[in-house]
This record gives sequence, structure tokens and C-alpha cells, in this order.
Amino acid sequence: MRTGVAGVVVVVAGLCACSSDEDPGTAAGTTSAGAAESVCGSVDALRSSVEELRAGSAVQEGSDALRESWTAVQEDWSRLADDARASYADEVDDVQAAVDDVQAALSAAQDSPSAGTLEDVGTAVTTFVQDADGFMDEVGSSC
Repeated sequence: MRTGVAGVVVVVAGLCACSSDEDPGTAAGTTSAGAAESVCGSVDALRSSVEELRAGSAVQEGSDALRESWTAVQEDWSRLADDARASYADEVDDVQAAVDDVQAALSAAQDSPSAGTLEDVGTAVTTFVQDADGFMDEVGSSC
């Protein structure tokens, strides 16, 4: 139990350290109106689920809530990746690599819970949030 609580604290500390300031860039591609609406809706959904994860309310409710919050982020990311891949393939691949790193770190922490593996989860989540924020800013600038 103590290890689980420590892991939650590490993950939340990493999330809270991330900047939430928006710095929109220039869109890398163009999309049709319908595709643009889909991308914009997906950006909004992912931004919302990342903010919930970053807010840490799931941490107060326990590890199951935190796991559910990460699952929501993954589902919203998957939708955005599918919607934006045609115009932002390289950027989608970069953020997907960060998602994969979080999954690998979570698996390692579950298999061998320790301060080191839990710290790796926090680091991976922080990197994902930073990469996702940058991607959402870039894609969302055309919304």
C-alpha cells in the first residue's frame, strides 16, 4: 500500500510540474472542414482528460481512479491520433512513442514496484503530457 501511494505522489508531482501555458504553433497540414471539426473535437477531449489527470483529483480517489484517468487519456489520444495522422504523421508518431513509454513504465512498476520504477512512471507521464500539450497546441491552432 505504501508503494502504491508513493507511486501516485510521484506521478502527480510530475504532472503538476508540467506547464499548461498554450503557445499555438502553425498547423503542419490542412484538412477538410469535416476532418478539421473531428480533429478539433478530439483536441478538446484530450485536453480535458489531460487536465483531469494533471489536476490530481484521481489521486485523491486512489489508484483505481488514477488508472481510469490514464485510460481516458489513452482513449482520447487514440481518437486524436486517428483524426490527425493524415496531416501530422510525424508528430503523432512522436507522441505515440511517449504513450508507449508510459505503458512500459507502468508495466515495469506493476511487475517490480520500487522507488525507481515509480519515478520512471512519473518521468514518462511528464514527458507524455509535455509532448501532448505541444501537439494539441499545434493542431488546435487551426481550430
